[in-house]
Amino acid sequence: MYTEHLAMTEENNQLTLAKLRLRAGLTQRQLADRLGITIKTISAWERGVVEPRLTFTETERLMEVLQCSLEELVEATNVE
Repeated sequence: MYTEHLAMTEENNQLTLAKLRLRAGLTQRQLADRLGITIKTISAWERGVVEPRLTFTETERLMEVLQCSLEELVEATNVE
């Protein structure tokens, strides 16, 4: 029981793409529109179905829109 609680606590503290998006005050639709991609892609990223495969310029744009650092973005998109 303690182990389950610990795992849930760690999961809740983990930075995710959804948390970055919400912190920036954006809906999935708004983020998709600003990046010129589909909401389906944003959803897949947030659910960890696929990792974002972005060019350097696209990564910079995502960081700008989400108002986050590269370190935060890497942590948030770390699919395990």
